[in-house]
Amino acid sequence: MRNHYYSTPRQNAHHDENPHANHLIGETVGTYLNKRLAEIGVGHVFAIPGDYIADWVETLDDPRKNAGLVRVHPNNEMTATYAADGYGRATPSTVGCVAFTYGVGAINAAQAVGGAFVENVPLVVINGSPSIAQYNSQRDQGVLYHHMLDGSQSDLRIFREVTALAVRIDNPASAPDLIDAALRACITQSKPVYIELVNLVPDMPCIKVPKTPLVPAKLPPDQKALANAASAIVAHMRAAKRLVFMGGSEVSRFNLEEKFATLLKLADAPYAASGLGKSVLSEFRADVRFAGTFLGLSSQKNLQDLLKEADCVVALGVQDTDFNYLGIVTPDYNPETASHLPGPTHIQARNGAVLVGRQLAYWGNVDLEPLLDTMISALQSEALANAPFPGLASGTPWDIPVPQACDDDKGITWDSFKSRLVHDFLETFDEQNYPQIVADSGFSFVALLNVKAAARGYIAQLAWAAIGYGVGATPGVALAQSTLDTPRRTITVTGDTAFAETIQALGTMAQLHQGGVVFVMDNRVMAVEQWLINADVYCVGAPPPHFSSITKVPQGHIWDYVKLAEGFGGKGYKVETNADLTAVLKEVQNTPDGPVTGAPTFTLVAVRIPEKDLPDNTLWRLNCSD
Repeated sequence: MRNHYYSTPRQNAHHDENPHANHLIGETVGTYLNKRLAEIGVGHVFAIPGDYIADWVETLDDPRKNAGLVRVHPNNEMTATYAADGYGRATPSTVGCVAFTYGVGAINAAQAVGGAFVENVPLVVINGSPSIAQYNSQRDQGVLYHHMLDGSQSDLRIFREVTALAVRIDNPASAPDLIDAALRACITQSKPVYIELVNLVPDMPCIKVPKTPLVPAKLPPDQKALANAASAIVAHMRAAKRLVFMGGSEVSRFNLEEKFATLLKLADAPYAASGLGKSVLSEFRADVRFAGTFLGLSSQKNLQDLLKEADCVVALGVQDTDFNYLGIVTPDYNPETASHLPGPTHIQARNGAVLVGRQLAYWGNVDLEPLLDTMISALQSEALANAPFPGLASGTPWDIPVPQACDDDKGITWDSFKSRLVHDFLETFDEQNYPQIVADSGFSFVALLNVKAAARGYIAQLAWAAIGYGVGATPGVALAQSTLDTPRRTITVTGDTAFAETIQALGTMAQLHQGGVVFVMDNRVMAVEQWLINADVYCVGAPPPHFSSITKVPQGHIWDYVKLAEGFGGKGYKVETNADLTAVLKEVQNTPDGPVTGAPTFTLVAVRIPEKDLPDNTLWRLNCSD
């Protein structure tokens, strides 16, 4: 369960000078909201100005009213929401928060909020609405005020579809209850919520914040269902001779990592992370047996073999998606006839339901935390007789060729880039300082699947899979890291098409003096889309047309990435050979001073690769004649 209420957002120096300044004014709806946001783990608010939201956003700049919240000014609503999404994923104690104005602002963010909803990210959306008088004027006089579609409360209706709870606050008397209900839903379900503030209401007085903090409020479990589900899982585990666990993203979302690790140690069995769950535990840990990250046919062969040979796979918090089971689960997938995962020996326990064996036994209203507790108790009482269970037959979870396998004077490929990034850069850091990896949707995610990651150290959006998420999320990930005692540097890998979607985020990184590194894989095509449409054009000697016209990236031929970086306040490099890449990796070991800001800032590295190059773990999709 998330313990957001134990966290205290870092305050800036001005706040520290007068920590009791909030007591100098009476409580308003705005100050009530600020205090409750701070309680659940919001430390920064990504806010874009607008007149309907201005009265609340202005409280964030007033130390008497902001409860320690810090306002961050991003460049558009989509990148702001990606940043807040990354902020909510990056640590156990942070919750993302965005603030927009009505219509043109909020609706622009709806797509990105949908991604947070699908991937269970705690996020609070604050939207400023026209006033009650303006709505009445529209209804009675037909006056359409700016940013409104009509008088039917369109934004509220839209966000009901992509949030766990959407509320509209138009009366200070009901504001505390509605605010508490929404924020409690956010931390209970680890999902986005929506709070619509009607113009002028934030400055209206309301009751003081209760002394009792907001905490998650789970439904009481069905004890019989819980006992039966746990008993069935443990019975399968006791009968197994080749037991393998799989950990998914829900383990992280509900802050259950240590309970998952305890179960793994008691079972003495290997575990894989699902694609969405990569870095659910630190891959540096020696007390648990990590076997790799599973992403269907793009997984390492040794992990695929381990799972194929398993007679019992216990998946905890794993979301079934086509990308989690890439190349295995298809639109016509039939679990009753499938010979691969998820198959008849696959036990699926997600937050709220347990399925033991495909269509054999099902229990609802069984959450992960009590299920883990019950399974741990069972193994503490009686160990598994067949433990320890075999792990990988050969190799490691990170089988990546050394740089010497790729000549220095040759052009860079996906595989040589990964080799140099890992061996010449990432491996120079110990676990405590190991960088936080942000992988954009597409080949950036798939190629880096077997790169080692620290705890919560691999941020990606795989189920929603919005191209451009990675660069947009990076400022939020770095901000969340800044709240920790030992913050990690961010390393972002993105494609050139994805980069173009959220290039504005570079300005936010420079503004916040974030010294991360963004690698743009410059192949001038939307390669993953071509791979999905028709991968055979990647075959050697494939006849033309080599690429669908819709996958071309025209601006790739005219963009100057070095000047782009400098224009946004960072430092830029362009690399074309493996030797170039190694030299730049050595140069960016320490955070550089920015040429514009004079303070630490981001580094952008454009990595030129051939348009027909693929990461080695995507070649399975090709059906080449030779």
